[in-house]
This record gives sequence, C-alpha cells and structure tokens, in this order.
Amino acid sequence: MNFLTPNCLPMFENFYKKFDNIFSEPSQRLNFRLYGTGLMLEIKRKNIWYMSEHIIDSDYQPMHHYMHDSPWYENGLNDQRVDMLDSNRSTKSCDDGYGIIDDTGNPKSGNSTHAARKQWMGSLGKVETGQVVVTSHYADSRKDWPIDHRPYLPQKWVDEHNELNGANGKELYVFKSKLTLGLELVDDMIRRGIRFSHLLVDAWYGNSPDFIKGVESRECLYITSLYANRRVYFPLAGDESTDEHSVKDVVTTLNDDAYSETQYTKANGDICTVYVADLRMKVKNLSGKRRVLIVKPTLQEKDMRSIDVLMSNDTLSDVPSLLHGWSFRDKIDKFYLRGKDDLGFDQYQVRDDKPIRRHWYMVFLMYTFVIWHRQCGSFRKWCNNACQTFGQLLDVIRTKLMIHFHKWCMENRERWHAFLQNEKGIPMAAIMD
Repeated sequence: MNFLTPNCLPMFENFYKKFDNIFSEPSQRLNFRLYGTGLMLEIKRKNIWYMSEHIIDSDYQPMHHYMHDSPWYENGLNDQRVDMLDSNRSTKSCDDGYGIIDDTGNPKSGNSTHAARKQWMGSLGKVETGQVVVTSHYADSRKDWPIDHRPYLPQKWVDEHNELNGANGKELYVFKSKLTLGLELVDDMIRRGIRFSHLLVDAWYGNSPDFIKGVESRECLYITSLYANRRVYFPLAGDESTDEHSVKDVVTTLNDDAYSETQYTKANGDICTVYVADLRMKVKNLSGKRRVLIVKPTLQEKDMRSIDVLMSNDTLSDVPSLLHGWSFRDKIDKFYLRGKDDLGFDQYQVRDDKPIRRHWYMVFLMYTFVIWHRQCGSFRKWCNNACQTFGQLLDVIRTKLMIHFHKWCMENRERWHAFLQNEKGIPMAAIMD
C-alpha cells in the first residue's frame, strides 16, 4: 500500500538530518521529511495534494505552506547537497568524470504557471505549452548526480510580465537564452570546484558558435555533435571555387579509406565497434580548426540518422577515449526520465517561481538519496539481490517503506482505522470485514 506513516524510517531520518540546519522551525523539518519521502512513493501524482492524501495524520495546508511560503533557502539546500556529494570519497567528482548541460520541458495546461508558454519541448519532440529548465549534471563510470538548474523565461513571457510589473512598480525580469543559462551553469560547476575532464552538450548547444566560444574561453574541453546542415570548410574531390560544404556533404562524399575500424567501451561497459574518420576542419563562424569525428556503424552506412558527427577541442585524446566520453551524455537524459517517471519532476501543481524551484531541488535531493546509499554500500545490507538500475534500487526502498507501513499499522491500529474512516470514508464494518 502506498501510504506514509508519520514517523520516518531510520534510513531516511539519518539522511534528512544532514540538512536540518537549513530549517529554523520543527514544522519545516517535518514537512521536509514528508515531502521528500512522498516523492519516493509509487503513486499516480507527486504534487502536494496527492502526496498529503497518502500520508497518515498529514494535511495539505502545512505542506503547501512549506513549499510555497515558509522562509527557508532552497539554494542553500542544494548547495549543501552538492557539497555533501563532492566531499565524500564514494560520491565526489573525479578528473575522469564529465559535466553535462541540457534542458528539459515540463508540459503544463494554460499560461498561469510561472514562465509557461507555448515553446519547443525537446523531451516531447514538438511545440507544447509548458516550462523549460536548463540543468547541469555530473557523471562518471561509477555514479551520476544533478548539480543545479536555471529556469528558462521565454522572451514573450518576459516582455508581457515586465509591462505589467513596470506599471505596478515591481521587479523586472531579465531575458536569458538557454545558451546563456548553460554557460552560467558551466561557471557554477567551476565555482563549486566540480572536477570533470570534458563538458558534454548535444547538437543544439554545440551548433551555437557563441556557446562554443564561451566554453573555450573558460578553458574547458568539450565534446558535442554537429547537425547535418552545419557549414564547414573541408576540401572534397571536385571542388572548384569553394571548399565550404554541409556536414552531410562531407560524410556522403568522403572515401572509405578515410575511416578506421575502432573499438571503444561505452558508459554501460559494452564494447562497440565503429568506423571513424578523424579529421581537422574549420567550422563556420569559429576561428581556427576543430577536431571532427565522423562515426559510422558500418562503412556502407549513408543514413545521417545512424551516423554521429562529433566536434571537440581535445586534440590529444585518442578516438576510443573521446567516444567513451561521449557515451556518457545520455546520463542526463536518463536522469530526466527517472526524475519525471519515478520522482515527479514535472508533476508539480504550484504556479509560482519559488515553489517550483523548491520542488525541482527536492527531486534532486531524493535522486541523490538513492545514489548516495548505493555508493555507500547501504543496498548490500537492505537486499540480497544485486541492484544495478535506478528502478531496482527504488523498488528496494519502496519495499522497505511498505514493510515499515505494515509494522506501524499493526502497532497503531486505532490511528490507521481512524485514517481510513475519516480521510477515505471507509466504514468500520468494511475495515473489520
């Protein structure tokens, strides 16, 4: 049964205590625990009302106040979480790890939610009404965890609200592109001292000359992919007046002898064999040449949907190392998937900026809870079966919550029966039947 008891399991309590200094009131600490553990439940929605309906002796209003109005510093909670991760031997960032920047969309009905407008949702592959948030992520061969986020405010939304705020004497919003927010998150990783060998970004970021120049000015190595229509300068057979071509032209014209068979290890440990052309070429609107890898599954492949074209400013690493590094980029996509499907990253029903950001940070925290215990070896004590995936780890946690709930019900029959009668409308005769 997917209900929470008023008291906290020791495995949760010991984790939550690490953040008690963020809160000044006992009610804040209580609702911090209830909200965090509520995100772990296997219930239909992870919003305040639905979670409060599944917590015994809980009420909607105190939890809503905790998320919406209660005076605690959500950025401080996230800073402390990242500091905890990066100061522990089992979870800290490493020189062979990777920093990742990407964005995700959260569909919302109507325009009442903060910064919600009709815009491109990469996670849906279409234009939809909702919010977009840019996030940073850390990953290596042993673990991954979210770092921070920046909500994206669409230009039209900023203009409309600044017109209203200016007339009312309120603070004005500042428009920042997703590219600018991505660079802010790179600066944030550097400021925090998070170690990583390469920054990984998808083609939307990598095809922006300004973003690439910004990353290079920060002296970061990066790996990104190029769109098929990206313009490059590279001599091809038959050129007469110009050597400017699209990436697709280069891929489809290049001779087979330009490719070398290459084996590399993916992030998941699988060995993969591909055919790679390791080239140096000038990319339009970028000064100098960049390293470009054209990666085919077979020599005969011509379909651009099956071919990766990667760009990097790393001229020293060998090809297998770069391909190995690039395979970590989807760690952030998997986090978005788990964060939404399992922890309710996009299921908030609050409308204002602060409670939305608090919800996202709480999801970051509970994802960290799972990773923290896995890296510290807790699951070996909790389960005899080998747990590899996030879903398997979460299933163990939910099972422990269920066992704890049943024990509590046995020890608190009257309170459980009162909850069923008063909150769920189940008559005593049906309970005792």
